[in-house]
Amino acid sequence: MKRRNFLQAAATLSIPAFFPLTNTRASTSRFTSMIAPDSDRILVIVHLFGGNDGLNTLIPLDQYDDLKDVRKHILIEESRIHKLTDELGIHPEMKDMKNLFDEGKLRPVQSVGYPDQNRSHFRSTDIYTSGSGADEFLTTGWMGRYLDTQYAHYPVNYPNPGQPHPPAISIGDVAHPTCEGPKINFSQTVLDPDNTRELNAMTAAVPNDRYGDELSFIRTTMQQTNDYNGVIKAAAQKGKNAVTYRYRDDRIYPKNQYNPLAEQLKKVARMISGGLQTKVYTVYMNGFDTHAGQVIEGNEHQGTHALLLSDVSRAISDFQNDLKKQGLEERVLGMTFSEFGRRIRPNASFGTDHGTAGPMFLFGNCVNGGILGDNVKIDRNISQGAGVPMQFDFRDVYGSILVDWFNVPSYSVKNLLHDNFKYLPIASTCNEESTAETTPEGPTEEGWDIGNPRPNSANQVVINITSPGTNTLRYTLFDGRGRMVLANQISVAGTADHVLFTRPARLPSGTYLLRLATESGGNMTRQVTLN
Repeated sequence: MKRRNFLQAAATLSIPAFFPLTNTRASTSRFTSMIAPDSDRILVIVHLFGGNDGLNTLIPLDQYDDLKDVRKHILIEESRIHKLTDELGIHPEMKDMKNLFDEGKLRPVQSVGYPDQNRSHFRSTDIYTSGSGADEFLTTGWMGRYLDTQYAHYPVNYPNPGQPHPPAISIGDVAHPTCEGPKINFSQTVLDPDNTRELNAMTAAVPNDRYGDELSFIRTTMQQTNDYNGVIKAAAQKGKNAVTYRYRDDRIYPKNQYNPLAEQLKKVARMISGGLQTKVYTVYMNGFDTHAGQVIEGNEHQGTHALLLSDVSRAISDFQNDLKKQGLEERVLGMTFSEFGRRIRPNASFGTDHGTAGPMFLFGNCVNGGILGDNVKIDRNISQGAGVPMQFDFRDVYGSILVDWFNVPSYSVKNLLHDNFKYLPIASTCNEESTAETTPEGPTEEGWDIGNPRPNSANQVVINITSPGTNTLRYTLFDGRGRMVLANQISVAGTADHVLFTRPARLPSGTYLLRLATESGGNMTRQVTLN
């Protein structure tokens, strides 16, 4: 029996999905992260399937007159839009996420996509979940490849005393492809953590033929499923929710109708609260393929898209408040993605068709606040088929999450995702850096020497660096509370003084911690005083 065929026959059993490996990146087993094995950091991935209309989600207010000409049948009245800044607004039904932005807990990333964007739902979803280029066909997920570096030989000998909990959980009855590994999906599927189902063990002898290995593999995954179900249920029963997750907006829906995304995030929060050590959770929301009825004629702030965005905004806000009240918010980083944005011009059905780039959102107490990226420029002569141009490759967002949140070295990210990885300042490391100590001046690794940073009269921070060849050096600056306040990278070669940054006016005088990391994984910290 082929593993893919077995998956189809056993989908209702809520076991991890697995697929034969036909094409993947070079083995990543030699690449390791610098994250401690007992780190409790968690990533929550929110998949908005269907292609979210970014221009109806984040509205470029500085382009509003041009938008009125191009999108006049679906454009929201300007007075209803919630301002994030004077130049950028957010949909009227996303007030809760606007509040998170004001608190520094939401980071929109504008115009995310990839070169040669594919407008098929299924192909583009494959690309986004595998972390591949448009011309690549990978059977592993980007997170699955990362987890493969952390869980050697998985699923053999898992769970074990050192790692008793599932690496990832997909809320629902399908293991999310973003966690697909070389041998098996790292996700345990969970519909209801209070009512996990035990699979009947196979007792028949394993035949000594070509099917024996397949049967042994099936037995391993079934036993693993039963073991993981036990710890999931125990965590759910021990955990709690500290807030009441709101129903769907009763101005739009019937009273007391569940918000499907909120119900999923509610389960995630309870498992985290109960002590589950799972690193990655995936949740899923359908309905963003808004070809028709995206807005209501004459009431453009209402319609299908408004309902969806209301659900997303309420759910993420309630989830974040739940974590905050339980003292868990510095452990969790969240991200949303959709397989593409939609076209700039609407169609004749008060909807929009498949486009190209669109926004992503990073959320959590540890995001590096503010907006990443520039507003879309609107050309009144834009063609009917044109989508939003890409500013950021989605793989750079993924890779920067791995760097900032899981401390994966840049060279590992390049092998996990793509060779042209460009770091983006996504998240801080919150309080984990606040106890870091400075290291003595000297080489971090062979061929390197990094001096002490020194401010100059031009309010610049300068440092002398010796580098073996041309390399990239990443730096992050932390304040006295351990919050990241600045991040970027520079190219270095040979021995020279380098200007790291000019002190931003927003930073008060005081002593800061500067962390420097090389592409090959070396890192050191230095103190720098800004006057």
